[in-house]
Amino acid sequence: MKDTKLKYDIGEVEKSASPSSQSVDELSEKKRNQKKSLIKLGAMGVLIAVTIITGSLSWFTQNRETSVSNMQIKTATLPFDIATKGARVRNQAVINSERSEYVGGTSGSYQDTSSVSGTYYTGDSLLLRFDPSQQDDLNTSNVNESYLPDIAPGSSGELSLYVIPKNDSAMTVRVSLNVVAFAAIEDMTNNEEKKIIEIKDAADFASKATELGNNIAADDAANYVAAANYLKGHILFFGGKGDTTNATESLRYYFTTPYTTRTFDKSIGAGNEGKAVQVPIYWMWTNTLGQILLPDNTSGQRSGYPILADANTDGKTAIKTYLINNRSDVFTNNGESTISNINSVAQTVTAAEFNSDAFKSLSSGYNEADYMIGTKIAYFMIEVTVEPEA
Repeated sequence: MKDTKLKYDIGEVEKSASPSSQSVDELSEKKRNQKKSLIKLGAMGVLIAVTIITGSLSWFTQNRETSVSNMQIKTATLPFDIATKGARVRNQAVINSERSEYVGGTSGSYQDTSSVSGTYYTGDSLLLRFDPSQQDDLNTSNVNESYLPDIAPGSSGELSLYVIPKNDSAMTVRVSLNVVAFAAIEDMTNNEEKKIIEIKDAADFASKATELGNNIAADDAANYVAAANYLKGHILFFGGKGDTTNATESLRYYFTTPYTTRTFDKSIGAGNEGKAVQVPIYWMWTNTLGQILLPDNTSGQRSGYPILADANTDGKTAIKTYLINNRSDVFTNNGESTISNINSVAQTVTAAEFNSDAFKSLSSGYNEADYMIGTKIAYFMIEVTVEPEA
């Protein structure tokens, strides 16, 4: 693949034309170029350091302290432990600098549900481990998997999450998923060194940027928050792998079981005391809207495999509902026509009947959002909360 450099600096929106004035093709090309830069130049080191906490989300937002006893929630109080396995933790130093509560965990040998022994890491607040696996994005046979590929539109992965029951009783755990975004801005009080800031809300971001003497970033706080929300809206979660090797290419797809509410329950059967029970979770930052929304490729407008099988009508309906309910976090041009456009594009129609204007409008808004993510977000973290079913 030939190197392609951007005609604008990474982290800075091109001044000559606003995203809203550019065509779908122009924005798609910028996404492709931006993706090449992410992969080839490494200028945007997007983080997928994954974490797990126990207890409820409300406990976490209170620094994992209960309002009654003011005691830290520990796995010792729960009927299960959480665990992870793999060769390494991705970007641990960055996460530890921002979220020191997350640790690598204590190693131990456990059997899985197939009685295969392995090394797992347990603890109250874990950094998920992973085994490096770099896609052949560079079209080269000299891929060094000791280096971590950067994240870009089209990236996907699996979270290494396990639950180890403390007794043989059947149980159900509730899993919640969250995407946390970080920006890297210049610290004007310290030789313009880059400083990592978690993007929570505009007031908090502006305050932290002002403390660093970076008034430009402070004044742009609303756009940083918007980019963080777009990232959260564009990363989708699933419960199973699809079929990407089917002999019939038109039948290939990435995943099954979309977790459109970012919360799901996992049932664990009886007789698994002390065993590492996998909780399958897959994520994807889908490259194009057509892969998400189009019911099939009758229109000829879908580029790439769909996230769900065309025959999975229930899953596709759930995804359409997700896009409608979260449209302000998916499309930069969300407006009065967005819902009708989504419903129109999601219909199975002939190529001649396909609403190309609606599809172009939605695709433009989707691509603009990816473009904003690429100019504002430096790292992100997937947070996983595991708790007993209520």
